[in-house]
Amino acid sequence: MTPPGTGAHGLAMRFHVQIDGLDLGAWSSCKGLDIKAKVERIYDPGDYSHKRILFADVDYEVVKLERAVDATSSPVLRSWLAERFSPWSQPGVMPELLSIVTGGTTATITLLDARWAEVCSWTLRNPFPSGWTGPQLSAKESRVAIERLELVHEGFL
Repeated sequence: MTPPGTGAHGLAMRFHVQIDGLDLGAWSSCKGLDIKAKVERIYDPGDYSHKRILFADVDYEVVKLERAVDATSSPVLRSWLAERFSPWSQPGVMPELLSIVTGGTTATITLLDARWAEVCSWTLRNPFPSGWTGPQLSAKESRVAIERLELVHEGFL
């Protein structure tokens, strides 16, 4: 048995994203792996010594990914985006209906340790791109070109 605290630690700057097996590469920032539970507090009829907690709903935040544009994974991302947005151009076909027919999709965010081994992962159910921001280009500045991807999803627990 390993003593507590001696296992591999996940490094916040080492994580990888795949969507249905499609490798979207490494990213430099991931925000939004958050869960907010909505609850109701009520008294039991006849027992007013304390309130009971009733589960009402769970909200999952939008996952926001950010990274430098690169020659390998950025074209894969843009191709995936074009594929995901193409149903909008077909009258009468909604992406939600396509996911029901095809069984849905998953996106996996994998946290890695110093040896690039998996520490843990989060699998988003039915992710859909809710936004993509390309790099801001300017001949006046010398900085890394950054792209951002936002994913809405149905949860990861």
